[in-house]
Amino acid sequence: MFSIRRFLMLALVAVILGGGTLLGWGTYRTLYHELDEQYDAELVQSGRLMAAFWNEGHVPDPAVARLDDSEHRYQRYFVYQLWDGGERVLASDGAPRDPLLPLEDPAAGGRYREVGGWHAYAMPLAGDRWVVVAESDAARRSLVANMAATVLLPYVLSVPVILVLVWLAVRWGLGPLTRLARSVQERDANNLAPLRHRAVRELAPLTDAINMLLARLVGTLEREKRFTADAAHELRTLLMALRLHADNAARLSDPDEVSASLIQLRRAVDRASRTVEQLMNLSRLDPQAGGAEARCDVVAVARDCLALIAPLAEQRGQTVALDAPDQQAVALPAEVTDMLVRNLLDNACRYSPEGAAVGVRVRAAAGQVLVEVFDGGPGLTAEQQSRFTGRFSRGRQDVPGAGLGLSIVDRILTIYGGALRYRLRAEGQPAAAVMTLPAA
Repeated sequence: MFSIRRFLMLALVAVILGGGTLLGWGTYRTLYHELDEQYDAELVQSGRLMAAFWNEGHVPDPAVARLDDSEHRYQRYFVYQLWDGGERVLASDGAPRDPLLPLEDPAAGGRYREVGGWHAYAMPLAGDRWVVVAESDAARRSLVANMAATVLLPYVLSVPVILVLVWLAVRWGLGPLTRLARSVQERDANNLAPLRHRAVRELAPLTDAINMLLARLVGTLEREKRFTADAAHELRTLLMALRLHADNAARLSDPDEVSASLIQLRRAVDRASRTVEQLMNLSRLDPQAGGAEARCDVVAVARDCLALIAPLAEQRGQTVALDAPDQQAVALPAEVTDMLVRNLLDNACRYSPEGAAVGVRVRAAAGQVLVEVFDGGPGLTAEQQSRFTGRFSRGRQDVPGAGLGLSIVDRILTIYGGALRYRLRAEGQPAAAVMTLPAA
């Protein structure tokens, strides 16, 4: 499992050690370059100084320059050679027997070269004489390494302390995240209050997202509780009515009375079936579905709904009609649009007087689609619309129904960004429920 603490520690350790390595390498290279130039200048000056002493042709006394036993450790740093006519006339202890540089073309003057682990300088003199001085490259590198180690030693010694401080800083910095996780873990279904946490800029988006999720959960639970309570109440009433009609039919002996009781029982069963169907439709409505891309032809849906409602309208002597273009796309799924139109049409048929005209009119307007379901009733006022939109609220008790149709319509329109208004009946204009749907 990915660990932020482990990642931060490894990344910081890599940065610290990598930075130390680069620092050491850069320090060594810089010191070597600067000391190399300094010692090369001193080497040339030493060669010219020895040439000045030997310029008169007198070879220095070897005894003066010979190292004693306690000084032999210095012979690896600096050596010199004096050559006359190709023969070595004097050399320091530890100097090679052969010339460190080719002794040729005195007219070219002094020459400097790095060869065989030595930094060598040759100075020509009159009479085919040469002064050759050299310093060991290994000695220079050893000196630079010691100086770099001295400079970097405090850093190396402080690395463990730095790593401990980094670990403490990472632990302290991730403390709010740990406390936030603990606060979420301690929550249960009975504690869905928003998180109250110390303001941390990096955790603010996460805390806000969790609080939004908790708010949605609270809303969902409240809706489910209300839905369960309402459904239980309505179904208990329906079951009681079914029980009474069944008891009456079993207790009566007159065939006519039994037939009448069975008719009432069948009506109660039909109402119970419709109530269960509407409850299932209502429970399937997902508040998150509104963000999904969907489209359908509302004219085709209205045509199918009118075909389904036609038998009910025919029983009541009503006429159905469709006033719409050939097609009109809306940004809703077909099954959701079907629920909208079918519920409004069903209410229009059931609550309109016999012989009335019922139908659907579709027209487009400014990026929206207006769907009118008109009927022969008086229409609903704003107060009636607000009251009948509630669950299990019915306009008339003598009309069979569950009182959930308008509640389903209102919920769907809320999810998909639509609106519903009612138009009262006026002269030359029937009452209608006007839906405003988003055009696809």
